[in-house]
Amino acid sequence: MTRHFLRPALTALLLSAPALAVTAPYAAAQAVITGNQKMVATVESVDHETRTILLRDKKGGLLNVTIPKGAKDLPHLEAGDRISMQFFQTMAADIARPDSPLPESTVSSAKGYAKRHPHGMLISFQRQRVRILAVDAAAHKVTFIDHADVTRTATINQKALLPLLSSLKMGDEVDVTTMDAVSFSVLNRTVNGDVSVTEDQGNQANPSGK
Repeated sequence: MTRHFLRPALTALLLSAPALAVTAPYAAAQAVITGNQKMVATVESVDHETRTILLRDKKGGLLNVTIPKGAKDLPHLEAGDRISMQFFQTMAADIARPDSPLPESTVSSAKGYAKRHPHGMLISFQRQRVRILAVDAAAHKVTFIDHADVTRTATINQKALLPLLSSLKMGDEVDVTTMDAVSFSVLNRTVNGDVSVTEDQGNQANPSGK
């Protein structure tokens, strides 16, 4: 299983978002919680080139975590570290207004200490604009092209999402925002003496280009 903090969001939003609000003339899906998980895991390996960390949970399952390039100031991790983690995700979407600028993605990161254990936090907002190519309301399907020029088709089965489907038409542009947050503490290391917290904020390079 692979967890990417920055990933195409519209398909996941259409398939899994539990709540929806529609306001004329621009429909919008309000920010909803789509993920909330806690776990304790062991670091199996760290690949600095691909910025991926391979974790093994208590049951032996493997999880790849990809760290965004904009995250610069996080506690150092190495193979054998035992960490506690919490993942949290929300998603939101709205029809873009004509001539509005492309949305920008951002990443913020910080490191400090929690009960003298090295502690880190990462919050990323992936914002992208997708274009609706076709809507089949009878079949509950919508086809769109994402920011990477990849065409996708999603089937909407949840009744709560049907108002969003009915509000879309060919040519509409939709701004989708995915917020991923993760916090973690390194359980096998502690510090003595004075401790401090540092923070880094920055924009991702060309995150929402089409």
